[in-house]
Amino acid sequence: MIRKCEVCGRDYAAKRSTSRYCSSTCRSRAHRGYPCPPSSDPASPAPGALMTADEVVDVVGRAHESAADLSRASLLTPSPLCLSLSAAASKIEDALRSEGL
Repeated sequence: MIRKCEVCGRDYAAKRSTSRYCSSTCRSRAHRGYPCPPSSDPASPAPGALMTADEVVDVVGRAHESAADLSRASLLTPSPLCLSLSAAASKIEDALRSEGL
């Protein structure tokens, strides 16, 4: 069954009907009192718009989270989609590393 994590808001394949979190990290964060995810995703900047350094860091952070999500999804899905997701995640991570982020 697919559920939404109460901490990070990601969808995950629940192994038990009572699970509330996608990982032990989110379970620990919930125990420590981390806030729930925002109700909506922040808007992407308009194409060609100048971005501040904080906006660039935010976009890169979201890209890094997406790469982690793709890596996690690749572990939960059957091949050949698994291989495609894994390859895409590694390309994103390599691009971020090459930028020094």
